[in-house]
Amino acid sequence: MEVAILVPLIVFASIVLIIATPFYFRHRNRRVIYDAIKASVEKTGEADPKLIAAITHDSIGPNADLRRGILLLCFAAALALIGVLSESGAIGIPLWGLALIPGLIGGAYVVFHFFIPRETTI
Repeated sequence: MEVAILVPLIVFASIVLIIATPFYFRHRNRRVIYDAIKASVEKTGEADPKLIAAITHDSIGPNADLRRGILLLCFAAALALIGVLSESGAIGIPLWGLALIPGLIGGAYVVFHFFIPRETTI
């Protein structure tokens, strides 16, 4: 196989792998919890309240939007700073444009935190 074909194939396969891995492990974790509840119901006839709380409990806290927003804004600031400090002008302008993407998403998360009402978590 030629190197010209192999390099893009590896790059795109690694991107797919990076995106798909968290979904797989989240699915596997939920499957283990569901199997534990199923075994508990088969043994005792009722489900353990702690196991049901593990599934229904939302692990997203009231400040999750603010944390995500601040992290994305910091990432955007880091990209913009790299663009400013880069020696060649050819790399600086694209990094400013690239910094807009996480910056605007982070700004939206911060706005969500302050303007969207949240339910209290248990």
